Amino acid sequence: MRRLRAAGACLMKRLSPGRCALALFIMVPAWSMCAESQESSGGDSRYQQFMVYPHRQAGYAAMRAGDERTAMAEFTRARELAPQSVDTALDLAEAYRHFNQAARAQTVLDEQARYTPNDSRLRAAMTPPAPPAVDCTRDNRPVCRAKRGFGDLQVGDLARAQAELDAPDFAASPEGRNLRHALVQRAIYLGDDQRAVAQLSELDKQNQLSSDERNQWFTLLLKLDRLDAARELQSRSGLDTPTQDLAMAQAIGNSGDRKALASYMAARQPAFANEKDERQWINLLAMAARAQPALLDHYTVRYPANAMWQARVALPLAMLRGDRAVAGSMLSRLPADSFHEERFSLYLQQGQYVQAQQQAEVLIAQPEGYRLLDPLSYRLMDAGATYEAKQLLLDAYPFTGNTHSAALLARLAVLAGQQPALFSADDRARLRRPLDSVALRVAQLHILSALRDCEGIRQVMADQSPDYPAELWRQLGDCYSKDHPGLAEYAYAQAGKHEPSADTTRALAYQAYSAQDYETALLAWRSVPAAHLQQADLLAAANTALTIHETAVARAWLDDYAARGGRQDGAYWWLRAQADEPSNPALARTDLENAVALQPDPRYYARLAALQAQAGDAQQALASWQHASALAPQDSRIAASLGYAYLQAGEPEKALAQFERAHQADPDNPALTRQLLYVNQQLGDYAQARMYAEQAIDQFGNVGAADPAGAGSDTQQSQDDLYSLRRLHENLDRRWSFNADTSLGDTVSSAANSVAPGVSYRSYAQFEAQYHLDPQLTGGDLNTLTAYARLFAGSGVTGTVWPVHEAMLGIGVHWKPLTSQNIVLSVEQQTPADNSRVTHNDTLFRASGSWSFGQKFSDDWHASGRGWFTQNFYVDVAHYLRAEETVVTLDYRFGFHDKIVNGQTIEPYFHLQYTGIDRTQGLTYLRDGRAGLGVQWNVWYGETHYDAYPHRLSVAIEGQHAFTTYLRDTNAAFLIVRTQW
Repeated sequence: MRRLRAAGACLMKRLSPGRCALALFIMVPAWSMCAESQESSGGDSRYQQFMVYPHRQAGYAAMRAGDERTAMAEFTRARELAPQSVDTALDLAEAYRHFNQAARAQTVLDEQARYTPNDSRLRAAMTPPAPPAVDCTRDNRPVCRAKRGFGDLQVGDLARAQAELDAPDFAASPEGRNLRHALVQRAIYLGDDQRAVAQLSELDKQNQLSSDERNQWFTLLLKLDRLDAARELQSRSGLDTPTQDLAMAQAIGNSGDRKALASYMAARQPAFANEKDERQWINLLAMAARAQPALLDHYTVRYPANAMWQARVALPLAMLRGDRAVAGSMLSRLPADSFHEERFSLYLQQGQYVQAQQQAEVLIAQPEGYRLLDPLSYRLMDAGATYEAKQLLLDAYPFTGNTHSAALLARLAVLAGQQPALFSADDRARLRRPLDSVALRVAQLHILSALRDCEGIRQVMADQSPDYPAELWRQLGDCYSKDHPGLAEYAYAQAGKHEPSADTTRALAYQAYSAQDYETALLAWRSVPAAHLQQADLLAAANTALTIHETAVARAWLDDYAARGGRQDGAYWWLRAQADEPSNPALARTDLENAVALQPDPRYYARLAALQAQAGDAQQALASWQHASALAPQDSRIAASLGYAYLQAGEPEKALAQFERAHQADPDNPALTRQLLYVNQQLGDYAQARMYAEQAIDQFGNVGAADPAGAGSDTQQSQDDLYSLRRLHENLDRRWSFNADTSLGDTVSSAANSVAPGVSYRSYAQFEAQYHLDPQLTGGDLNTLTAYARLFAGSGVTGTVWPVHEAMLGIGVHWKPLTSQNIVLSVEQQTPADNSRVTHNDTLFRASGSWSFGQKFSDDWHASGRGWFTQNFYVDVAHYLRAEETVVTLDYRFGFHDKIVNGQTIEPYFHLQYTGIDRTQGLTYLRDGRAGLGVQWNVWYGETHYDAYPHRLSVAIEGQHAFTTYLRDTNAAFLIVRTQW
């Protein structure tokens, strides 16, 4: 338009034809553009104008850049879209002329003449007016001088126009000024920025610049990166519109000088007319924020959409420089459902981990948000928010469908290993549920392994899939090793199958030994190459071999250990002693002496004591037990062994102290309780003995309950032992004993000589009371010395049935000299208890013994079994001092007690008896030998929890036959009744 105005001025002022032609020539390229903005020709529709306009613009831009190919393509396309338009025809023709293709330009114009033949613009383009003739022969003006010699102006003769313009008189004239303005526009159009700037500078010197030209000059200076000149022009010319401020800021930004950009923008607050320009200004503020962050942070936007944009640009910068206050303030002004990533980062920096976790959860809940689980959880862990990271991961566990599931499972394992306390019982229960595939379970097991959750490892590997790697089988073995040694051994064996190695085999050997599978342990040790056996392994292998008595193998490993320079300490000599003992006990004893010399150990002393005792060195054995006890005063077994050693040495008091010490350490040990019972009994402390007897009985629990059938054969020995303890407890408390004995026969017999040796009765009766003297007074056990009194009578010389004749009172003492044998020596003073002529005072010396040859043949009640065989061999030697009569009795009885109910038996028996009587110092010797068969009913009663049956009643019927006798009758029958309490 400026060019058109210049041309109009030229015509109005009636310039010479040559000058007008020159002005028209300069403004021709702008003519068509200007015209198209004024009117629409050729019937162009608005749609055609809309479609064509971009191509026309692009074509002229390419012409200014000298890009012929692009310019021709764009104008040709515009012509195709509007083939009858005058505008597209003029554009294409101008392009052809610009690139020196005048013939093709004419062809286009001729074609357009068919559609718009009367269009003035088309006619002007086809037949440009000839410049008016100037008679320079008579006109001596500078313009004529400039034009002489080169004829009419042609397109491209800028140099000639410039030469005429340089003439002082013409340049100062209005025509010259107009021409200079036209040349500026022509240079801008042609893209000759340097020439345009030079022309604009000249116009500025002449103070001839218009506002549009100042703006053009400012734009060109920016384009040429002449920023100082542009800023100087802007400051003095008032070029401070928002658009110009933005352009200047963009140019400074392109230079990369952030400080200069910040300084420039700090001085301006443009109010932009559109949202797009303001956004560009915000982007430049972000660039300048490196130097002055406050410019971006405190900029007040006009358009709401740009507030979000400002936050999106400013937040990362504020957080990058750690300005949490600015970031927080900015976020507080924005909707809570926006900028979750930035809020997450800010909360993470501020240590507000719970809020950061909440933002992470929102991000993950978004479409495709699962992809963010990996980086978000990592950032939480890296910031120290391990609990929140754990929660975030567990909420998504087991990460089904997540492409990063392997990494997430591994991260969970790392977190579990670093802080297992973060995982609650519910977390662990969830992690224990087996996942769907072996691959996932392997990753799951790594998490459980990091947590050392053996219960979880057992649950997940319950399927025992062969696809589990050796490492996890080893882990399972470690988990089972403490409470399930057999399963641990199996796991180690599976690990060895999956990945055979010396380490796995070694672990199997140790675990098999722990599971007491010594054969497998020994086989595993033999499978480990000798080069891989460490010194500790050699000792363990030798110990395994010794456990199953492979002493030769153990010695080989011990020799290898010594050859490798292994430390020969107490442990070595201990193993060496066990290896040498079977073949050479003396050498083993030497080994143990070496062991205790190097490393005193109660085990070594204990074994040494056993070998010393075995060799008959009781005193040395006792000394070794004393050393062992000093090293392990709390070891009840050593204390008990020392007690036994003291007993063997004849020191029961010291033995008692050791047994009591052992009992304190192990009060539930029944063997110790019984030993205390026996030692206290031996020492005569019956009160203590009874107390330990009660403890021993209580330790049996319910063993010994009524089982007359004896069905529980496994408990028979226990039942018998319990009954023996009760019998002992009952005896320990007994001070008085009473018994009554009655026999009624059909004829005279010597079968009753146990009452009155040497006297033959048809019937007899006896009642006896015994008092057991205090053993503390006698220095023996309870039955060592007993005072007694008895009253007995018989059928007399008349042979009546009832034993009420010739009654005698006997008072005496029983002495049991041997505690291990039932031998009794008695002294009894007999006195007649009635006025019978055949009775008289006498003194009886008596020695008797009774043997059943084993407890199982005793006549006392047997707690176990359906019944028991019984036998008794009785020997009695009696001498009457006054009568000078000696009687010898030998009696053997064998029978079977058949239990009918608890505490009752029927006993058939066989009886042999021999009686010899010397009445005249060997001059007259009477013999009686007989055999008998009988059956007896026995009843035991009065049993308590701690006492065996204290009372017994027996009723028997017996028939006898005498093979030799001094009596008249050889056959006899008896009814015998006995009772004791």
